[in-house]
Amino acid sequence: MDPVPSATIRTVHGDARELPGVAPGSVELIVTSPPYPMIPQWDETFHRWGATDYPSMHGRLGEVWAACFRALVPGGILAVNVGDALRSGPDGFRLWPNHVDVTRSCETVGFRSLPYVLWKKPTNKPNAFLGSGFLPPNAYVTLDCEFVLLFRRGGLRRLPPKDPRRERSRYTKAERDRWFSQVWDDVPGIRQSGKGRRTGAFPPEIPRRLIRMFSLVGDTVLDPFAGTGTTLWVAHALGRTSVGIDNDPELSEALAREAARLNGDRIPV
Repeated sequence: MDPVPSATIRTVHGDARELPGVAPGSVELIVTSPPYPMIPQWDETFHRWGATDYPSMHGRLGEVWAACFRALVPGGILAVNVGDALRSGPDGFRLWPNHVDVTRSCETVGFRSLPYVLWKKPTNKPNAFLGSGFLPPNAYVTLDCEFVLLFRRGGLRRLPPKDPRRERSRYTKAERDRWFSQVWDDVPGIRQSGKGRRTGAFPPEIPRRLIRMFSLVGDTVLDPFAGTGTTLWVAHALGRTSVGIDNDPELSEALAREAARLNGDRIPV
């Protein structure tokens, strides 16, 4: 699919809770993977927000979801890739159910929950386990799935009759059958690194599917945690305008350079 000539990429250095430069009701789709509460690599990010425990971490993310609700058009979709966490807390080792609390926060600010996707990451260690090996009862189920949570602002999105962009954005029967199945087990993860640190990037295939499923050519796609820019570059290649927010100065600078290079061009995904 060739991008429309007006497809552009815009990056902003700023706080995801404020979405600077994003007007209310200006975005059709949001695709993002936020910092995961109770995952150690994100502790510093939450500490900068003044959050030091699980409830306060989700409290800060809740401010982001409220800003996303305001940014979306009526009927717009929010897609959140998030994983649960395993970590010892005051009461010992336990699961921290991030997908539950993201859902609760999104519904609190007004979103309607939609059926979600389970992203089952292929692994070279299918028999991995935690705990006591072959002796019950103290082993743990391995976390090998993440969630792609889907929410809508209000009812169905209203479009002009016979909008030609819908036909241009069509997917095939094979794509529909694969993408709208609840378990995605054919998308491998990627190495989480970048400039000596983990960046939380997800593979391009995740935003590619979501953008094709829930937006039209010419729509605007936002990522409030733009990171290395995966959502932005994929949206641009698919003929959507993309907007990325990130509060990391180094990442923001890199995003701006790449956006300047790519604006008006097509990139492979």
